[in-house]
Amino acid sequence: MDLEITKSDGTSFLLSDHGVLIDDFRVGAISMESEYGKAEGSHGRIDYGSTYGTRSITVPFHLLAKDLLDYPLARDALFALVQDTKAYFVRELRRPKYLHYDFVDINESAVDEYGNRKYSQDSQNVYIGGKRYLVRLTNDFDIDQTLLLGEGELVFETTKLPFAESIGTSQDIEQNGLLTDGGIWGFGMGLLSDESSWKYTHQGTTFRIFNPGNVQIHPFEMMDLVITISEVQESADYLELKNETNGSTFRTKEAVNSDQVIKIDGPDIKSNELAYFRKTNKEYIELDPGWNEFTVSGATSAKVSFDFRFYYL
Repeated sequence: MDLEITKSDGTSFLLSDHGVLIDDFRVGAISMESEYGKAEGSHGRIDYGSTYGTRSITVPFHLLAKDLLDYPLARDALFALVQDTKAYFVRELRRPKYLHYDFVDINESAVDEYGNRKYSQDSQNVYIGGKRYLVRLTNDFDIDQTLLLGEGELVFETTKLPFAESIGTSQDIEQNGLLTDGGIWGFGMGLLSDESSWKYTHQGTTFRIFNPGNVQIHPFEMMDLVITISEVQESADYLELKNETNGSTFRTKEAVNSDQVIKIDGPDIKSNELAYFRKTNKEYIELDPGWNEFTVSGATSAKVSFDFRFYYL
């Protein structure tokens, strides 16, 4: 097993590259934050609903030093790697099969050019799909030393959203398809082999968008969702984009011409890079898990492009 860390500046590394061996990658369920009230003189309680809280990820590890003097250096290096005031992304890697040596021919060397024994390719660590978590280290961990071996446990907690998110976006799929050899996509991400589900830019007045994640996407929930509307034809008084699946609607209060590019980036709405929020109905498009059916009204045609990440419980 292994753990990849990607810092806020884009720097990325594996813990195994620094002599840290991962024993497990335990992802906890998301905590539920429920609210209840009490009505005087009535049984039970009033359910005011529930929201998702945070989730923890526990990573037990071993630290292997080269010699006794190297141990404190390796220990301090680990502190520098995982302790950070800024949140960072973590990814899980696992072996498809148990670690085993590779078979070699009679006259073939059993070691590589560096003198290391050759391991079978199918027992090397690979990324588990294309999911990542935005986390911060929460435990004040120490490392138990036995000669050259150290043992400890890292406990991370999600910071903004408790969900796993896809590394790639919908536009990555539309432009490149589902490339499984790049570590961006994988099994368990809700993706379909149906190529119509890979299309996230449409022209016309009716179309549908597929959200492979199992979490509803809302621009006010710190989720990545960019909708671009352009090439609008014959808009007289307004332009409306409606998700018929959940009823969420975006509507302008004026006609939109063919040269306008309306960009809805999270809660920010612009037209040709100028603020446009006050000229709309001040509502936003949401995406349900699975297929979302859309209609465009107030024009004979429009080009609508969706670029968003997928989120998972």
